[in-house]
Amino acid sequence: MTIDQLSRTHGGEAPQPGRFRHEALLYAGAEQFVERTAAFVRDALAADEPVMVAVIEPRAGMLRDALGADTRRVQFVDMETVGRNPARIIPVWQEWAARHARTARAFRGVGEPIWRGRSEAELAECHLHEALLNTAFDDGPPWWLVCPYDVSSLGPDVVATARHTHPAMIDGRPTSAEARQPNAQFTQAAMYTTPWSEPTGTLYQTGFGMNDLPRIRQAVAACAAHEHVAPDRVDDLVLVANELACNSIKHGGGTGTLRLWRERGELICEVRDRGLITDPLAGRRKPDPRSDGGAGLWIANLLCDLVRIRSTAQDGTTVRVHIEARTGRI
Repeated sequence: MTIDQLSRTHGGEAPQPGRFRHEALLYAGAEQFVERTAAFVRDALAADEPVMVAVIEPRAGMLRDALGADTRRVQFVDMETVGRNPARIIPVWQEWAARHARTARAFRGVGEPIWRGRSEAELAECHLHEALLNTAFDDGPPWWLVCPYDVSSLGPDVVATARHTHPAMIDGRPTSAEARQPNAQFTQAAMYTTPWSEPTGTLYQTGFGMNDLPRIRQAVAACAAHEHVAPDRVDDLVLVANELACNSIKHGGGTGTLRLWRERGELICEVRDRGLITDPLAGRRKPDPRSDGGAGLWIANLLCDLVRIRSTAQDGTTVRVHIEARTGRI
């Protein structure tokens, strides 16, 4: 399956017992968040099911207060750290699922990757993350993940898109069967084909081949330093640019194009080639150390603030990585 063939329609199907359940939990404001997520967590604990909560502060603190002594039985993960780059979230859930699939009959999670203040680019990748969860765990262990959406602070387009990435929607307490409705709008839409806007200006652009990697590394380092990227992040970006260029040379026809530009306080590095990525979860699975390849996108996701991929048979593959750039002098 290629990433531009990701769409599958399951509209209106009820969640199947013994399989992964991925549901959007709608709420309005902090009080409803606590009420609805706490009920979900308490039901898990009552059934002796492990549960992990990945949300941002202050939501996590409010839920801890509501759970009281039960908090010690819940694993909390800071979503603002883990999920700044949404492509890092699935590996966290994969590790969690793998650990508990060996010992628990069932387990649950609460994951809120979208909050007010996310940029448009981040929102697009969050929606892609939500769609890819269905692929990542479709044949995996039976566990239940609810994804809270604050309808009082998120735009209606954000909630509308959630209806395309979740097989079921919950508008009420997750323990209430009548509140859970199969989602007729669920399409698991392929967002790897959504077109991007072009930058208004470019700091650096070049074509490259096998013999150009040293020049690429030097150019990226110089540009990042000039744009006040922190020194350790300069090293990160140089490593990532080199990995992506190597991918283009090996898998993208032997050549590629690299561009750098600044946008909204970030330095963006783009690598484009004629190749096609066939794995929709590329960069979201930890690479096998015994295999040759698969590490470039994984490294990019670990080191960058945001990683975006578009890949089609017609247009080839484009990868954009974002790293924070300071506005003042170092």
